Amino acid sequence: MNSKQSQNNATVIMIVDDEKLTRYLLHQALQKEGYQIIEAKNGKQCLEMCSIQIPDLILLDAMMPEMNGFNCCIKLQELFSKDLSNNLSLDQKLDSNPLLYRTPVLMITTLEDQESIDLAFAVGALDYITKPVKFAVLRQRVRRILQINQLVKELRKQTERSRLMSLVQERIRQSLNLNDILKNTVDEVRNFLKTDRVLIYKFNPDGTGEVLMESIASGLQSVIENMSINSYYNNDNLQPTNLTKNIAIANLIPYHIEFLTRFKVKSNLVVPISKINKEQFSDQDFDYSREELWGLLIAHHCSKLRKWQSSEIESIEHLARQLAIALQQSELYQQLETANEKLFQFATLDGLTKIANRRLFDQYIHREWRRMAREKAPISLIFCDVDYFKLYNDTYGHPAGDKCLQKIAKAIKAKVKRPGDLVARYGGEEFVVVLPRTDAKGGYYVAESIRRRVMNLNLVNTASKVSPFVTLSLGVASAIPLPEFPLEKLIKTADEALYQAKQEGRNMTIVRIV
Repeated sequence: MNSKQSQNNATVIMIVDDEKLTRYLLHQALQKEGYQIIEAKNGKQCLEMCSIQIPDLILLDAMMPEMNGFNCCIKLQELFSKDLSNNLSLDQKLDSNPLLYRTPVLMITTLEDQESIDLAFAVGALDYITKPVKFAVLRQRVRRILQINQLVKELRKQTERSRLMSLVQERIRQSLNLNDILKNTVDEVRNFLKTDRVLIYKFNPDGTGEVLMESIASGLQSVIENMSINSYYNNDNLQPTNLTKNIAIANLIPYHIEFLTRFKVKSNLVVPISKINKEQFSDQDFDYSREELWGLLIAHHCSKLRKWQSSEIESIEHLARQLAIALQQSELYQQLETANEKLFQFATLDGLTKIANRRLFDQYIHREWRRMAREKAPISLIFCDVDYFKLYNDTYGHPAGDKCLQKIAKAIKAKVKRPGDLVARYGGEEFVVVLPRTDAKGGYYVAESIRRRVMNLNLVNTASKVSPFVTLSLGVASAIPLPEFPLEKLIKTADEALYQAKQEGRNMTIVRIV
């Protein structure tokens, strides 16, 4: 396949919709944001265009003739996977996240039922938005998806440049944890040199330094917290490897002689650890980079005088270069971990309220239901609905409604404190609370504390027919999971309890036991 990412600087967004007017409106809205727009009028054309050029984001209509958006999304994932399989340099530990390679898909649909939403995520869509499209919401979704995706791709490119492995360094670089890398290095070097002490010393920005890791033979004194080396190595004048066979006659300053004598060091080997620091300049015709001294790899031979062999020195210098690569990779991996955490939050948190979204709730309730079934323990489910919220929005406007929902979500979270409990936005003005190991009595207690907490916020709602303030109606269902009772029955029971609370006057809690 000759697919390729866009080579210019503009972000390329593909709009796939069978309606010409919809494509035109989306095109105009996104083009104003500086994006390069390409269009496909159906799923087949989308696949053909992606086989030639893969865009940065695909806006995909769910309902199209011949090939609907769901089937098209499946074909797109197959296309991306095929392109991925052609890359033979993949690192399974670093490249397990499909967002590193696959173009994100934002599904645009008129369907709001749970089955359609679940199907959209199941076929590979990263998010969805409903018609009629609210362009302010669309621009925000597009911007967030592209920002996260671009961050991950940039980190991936940097990580790929750092994949220079060899059999000798495999043990050192088998971990991306900085502490493990340093520990493996000093152990391997001491074993390779068959010497008494190996340590890694890092320079601080202020010129001081510290011993980060040490490997010593039995019976020797540790130098950690007892060592200080002046920064006579610097970035502008990197010194070659420093080695001494006899410290008594070596050209060392008095402090170093005193220090090495105190720790019974008879032969000393010091190798600089230098990392490449690239500096960005406006001149793009040249690659400006320079070595930056990160620290020192030091070996001490204490039992007797020793002449360091040239092969040993060359090996340790090579190892120091590989260590520098490993250090940079570790830093990149930490950045990648941070990016993945952001991706996880983006995929599982509700953008408005910052609590769990419907997708995470569905995953969580299924898992906890199975776990409570194994433990034969009760589980309670609370459905919360904001009373007369549509009238609230009509009266005060949607921005005020958004702020109201944020305050309610925060209030619910304040009353659901156990680590194993979950608060999620179920949809619109509905919230849901999952309470593992909680019976009906406990569920009612939590629900009532939530209801009172929200009422005490004193959020004025003159449109309400039950209170001058914003209130909640709550339905609680509780059960001990049994084979004859599917999870759907618990959810249905909680929904029915909520419906009863609304029918009987709202601003109340109804409990039912499955």
